[in-house]
Amino acid sequence: MSKDILITGFPGFIASKLLPKIMKDRKDSVAYLLVQDKFYQKAQTEINILENNFEFLKGRLKIIRGDLRFNNLGINNKALDFNLITEIFNLAAVYDLRVNKDLAYDVNVRGTQNILAFAKNCRQLEKFHHVSTCYVAGWYTGIFTEDDFDMGQTFKNFYDETKFISEKYIRDSKDFIPYIIYRPSVVIGDSENGETNKFDGPYPVIFLLSKMPCYTFMTQIGSGNCPVNLIHVDYVVEAIRILSKHSSVLSTYHLSDPEPLTQLQLIQLFAQVLNKKIITVKVSYSFMRTIMKSSIVQDLSGLYPEMIDYFDHNLILKCDKTLEFLKPYNLKPKRLNEYIHNIIKFAQDNESVISKSGLW
Repeated sequence: MSKDILITGFPGFIASKLLPKIMKDRKDSVAYLLVQDKFYQKAQTEINILENNFEFLKGRLKIIRGDLRFNNLGINNKALDFNLITEIFNLAAVYDLRVNKDLAYDVNVRGTQNILAFAKNCRQLEKFHHVSTCYVAGWYTGIFTEDDFDMGQTFKNFYDETKFISEKYIRDSKDFIPYIIYRPSVVIGDSENGETNKFDGPYPVIFLLSKMPCYTFMTQIGSGNCPVNLIHVDYVVEAIRILSKHSSVLSTYHLSDPEPLTQLQLIQLFAQVLNKKIITVKVSYSFMRTIMKSSIVQDLSGLYPEMIDYFDHNLILKCDKTLEFLKPYNLKPKRLNEYIHNIIKFAQDNESVISKSGLW
């Protein structure tokens, strides 16, 4: 019997990069890709690219029209055989720090409830892979490990909050859902070529700094000593490939940098690569948050207030369990200073053509 896969979040960037990796490991599987109608053409184009680049994918990628927000994922029951689905990769979510409450709950929470209900009907289901986020930690301060979850934390925004709730639904379903949860930190481009499909996270800071004079001032929010955890996408997808194949279920993994730079170190590294000499000016978190609410400031700088929360928060993401599991496979994150020049070059070369928001 065929062991087929259902994947949500295609044609998103991580899903597109992950597909050839997991399908190479599962030589007899067909991947059913849940795609909203409005992304059908984009998905078909992405499949054509993948099949041209990876011969072994030809004929093994099938688009299923549907939507997480609907019962049964909006899938026609005749479109696929539930009994052939042995793995589900749930990558679909609204990833936007400024997302409104209704959309965040509709996709991230109700969507998770719907795919869990769908998974119950897959009688041969062996693994349910869910991409969460390290920022289910919310405003929790201090060390946050892979085994930590509900620490009584509050949340920075509806994205963090709804990803926490969706992960809670999955954890509460452990008696019938054989889950593995992956929590990336802030995902940036490919370490080899800088490629990404979305300029968020640190990218607005890179663009702002690149437009400044050679000798310039730059704000330091608070102490400047809080970690800013960035992780390259090629590590994320390779780690998911290995963990999805070899990890036992009911496990959680942090896909994060074990030695992240502080806010101040990060700004200095950006400046070094961009050939800028900067003098940092210390400002308070509350002052910076206030001035960033101005639409004029947002338009001029490309920054927005929700970003500030991630630059002055002493959250220490531990990934010891993940690194220990991946050690036999010789996989660990690269140091940011080893590849940041590729990230910045791609950003500068593609600033006008890459979106600053994701799919949905």
